[in-house]
Amino acid sequence: MKNKHTKNQPSQTLAKALRIIELFSVHQSDWGIREIGRKTDINPTTVYRLVTTLHNFGYLDQNPETQRYSLGPSVVHLASIYMHHNPLPLIATQVFESYSDRFEYNFYLGTLREYKVVYLAVLDGRGPIKVVVEPGGTTTLQTTALGKVLLAFQNDDFINTFLETTSLDSYTSRSLQTPGAVWEEVSQIRQLKYAINDGEHYEDVGAVGVPIFDHSGEVKLGISFAYPRHLIQEKRLRIKEMVPLLQEMAGVIALRSGLESENLHTI
Repeated sequence: MKNKHTKNQPSQTLAKALRIIELFSVHQSDWGIREIGRKTDINPTTVYRLVTTLHNFGYLDQNPETQRYSLGPSVVHLASIYMHHNPLPLIATQVFESYSDRFEYNFYLGTLREYKVVYLAVLDGRGPIKVVVEPGGTTTLQTTALGKVLLAFQNDDFINTFLETTSLDSYTSRSLQTPGAVWEEVSQIRQLKYAINDGEHYEDVGAVGVPIFDHSGEVKLGISFAYPRHLIQEKRLRIKEMVPLLQEMAGVIALRSGLESENLHTI
């Protein structure tokens, strides 16, 4: 997990420590020293010093039997402070729940961080779908509905820099793989004001994403709805019926969060 941004940070030591914390996920909740070193390309001696310091401050716990590390209570403390001062994830979750009787599958609220989507809120629906996402997790811009809608409403300079500095990794045969294909999609999304992921990140999963405009008309947030792709093919779900409801949800989230803009309801 080499991070090309580490060398550009004012404090490389702090950057390395944060990279270690970011390793922990739902899929792997504990790590050993050598594993961390291999994953981050940080010298094991340095890893040991950083991990020991994080442990001393309560950001990591160590299992005395396995000697492996997991996240500690200080992380929970920071998360609770964030949730207290940023009610947006809770507001979005409440809105998602209020629409869950009309949408059986998964809802997501996300924002941009550098050239990734960061999930802020997730609501798993009643219907089974093979996507495991947690708040704080990240995903790509060009292969997801949420990512594409966030990308499309940035300025052209941002998009050009993204395309110049980011590898357009292919996740399925349907992934956008060239700058020209991304620009074509961006143009369409700007016109329609919604984005579709048609099996571009996971072959059997589709999604629709819509932007949330702030007071100035800028887009820093978006929501999406994911579903088994075969439902579209079988005409059991219809994009044209989903989009107005998703845009309505985006408007409710913006209103309750104090972000409402006259652009919100433009379809």
